[in-house]
Amino acid sequence: MSTSSPTILITGASGMLGRALHRLLLQETSQTYNVIGIGFSRLTVNHYHEHFGGAPKTVELLQLNLLDVATTEFIERHRPDIIVHCAAQRFPDAFESNIEESIQLNVDSTRHLAKLCRESTSPSRPDYKPLLIYISTSYVFDGGIESKVYPPYMPESKANPINSYGRSKWNGERAIREVMNDATNNVSGGRGIIVRVPLLYGEDCVKLDESPALEMLKVLLPSSTSATKKKIDDWALRFPTSCEDVARVLKLMIDHAFVDNQFSGTYHVASPHGITKFGLLQLQSRLLNISKDEVDDRAEGVDDPKAANPSAAPRPQCTQLNCGDTWAALGKKFEFAPLEEAMGRATQGFPRRFLDAA
Repeated sequence: MSTSSPTILITGASGMLGRALHRLLLQETSQTYNVIGIGFSRLTVNHYHEHFGGAPKTVELLQLNLLDVATTEFIERHRPDIIVHCAAQRFPDAFESNIEESIQLNVDSTRHLAKLCRESTSPSRPDYKPLLIYISTSYVFDGGIESKVYPPYMPESKANPINSYGRSKWNGERAIREVMNDATNNVSGGRGIIVRVPLLYGEDCVKLDESPALEMLKVLLPSSTSATKKKIDDWALRFPTSCEDVARVLKLMIDHAFVDNQFSGTYHVASPHGITKFGLLQLQSRLLNISKDEVDDRAEGVDDPKAANPSAAPRPQCTQLNCGDTWAALGKKFEFAPLEEAMGRATQGFPRRFLDAA
């Protein structure tokens, strides 16, 4: 890959993880990388600084429908050295309500990008071959329900997704492996990195619906007046991880890829802090100085996932990821922000910050 002003292309740069990575690369490496963020329906994002302590910087994204034929021309024109594929339908329940379009985004667009990376050429750079970094999920594992393979999971652990979202991300992984390993018609194989992450939340979210790790807070909004207690899952153990931390690890991977031309494979990036969604609500309420009595009046934890949400897609109880291979490949162990510290930033300004964005 080129070492002079390499280009990093981020798909889904308006989403939680995409904008965290976009912001980080623009802030820390503006003289090192040429950073291109693309989106589809949302083309303007606010990059917040100092955790809402200063004025946000408005950043414009380029528009691209990854399912459109224009993607090929776009890649040929910009010739990115690395594509970080963050764009996805990442909500399991929303996936079930629009399966065909979700599969197109999670699987078909991934396969197409992999083929473009494998087949890309440059007359001025004979060795040009973009690296594709694909964001996958811990939901490729079943928690041992059927596989009898239990967490914490290694990258090579047997995958067995139990919902459509998990299957789509697993099929996206398979597409990358198949395309990159299929050196046919005198086309050399490409290079792909698969990064599995758990439940994510953004420290800059202004809409609670954007993250399943924050949306429980809606029950504590002043507008929430229902006399019925909200049932919140207290069964599944999640490992909520800040998008800002994941972005920092992705940057380490990007930097490493430019010094190690063999860097590829599957890696896990996840905070070690486990908690249920109801436990998260209790933590968030403590951080916000909301009394336990008020939480108890409005919400209750339940250990039956269907009771919490009868129409929800099935989830495994625990899909903890082992990140040892990641730190070995990068030559250093990343220290994730303590959950209480990062969640404090994510909930700062509640409720006004989220009401203003409603």
